[in-house]
Amino acid sequence: MKNFFLNSTRILEQNAKVYWSIIFGIAACLILFIAEAVHIQNFMATLNTQNQNALYVAIQPLTQRYSYSRYLVLVLAVLWSAYEYISTKKKLGL
Repeated sequence: MKNFFLNSTRILEQNAKVYWSIIFGIAACLILFIAEAVHIQNFMATLNTQNQNALYVAIQPLTQRYSYSRYLVLVLAVLWSAYEYISTKKKLGL
């Protein structure tokens, strides 16, 4: 277990792209969340209805698309960080 943590620390010190991939994923998800809030707010103002059921039905596809986008960004960030981690591990011969 001790060797695992020492090797992980060494890998992370050698390749900062592992950190950047995670930071990119988190930042992209936050940007998508803010974009979703602004988009839905503008869409609600355009609809200008008081019927909650109609509003829910109209907004549901938008929220679902943004959710799928965030999931995709997270998966891509994890895959990118895993790729960087493995490539650095091979370079160091660990």
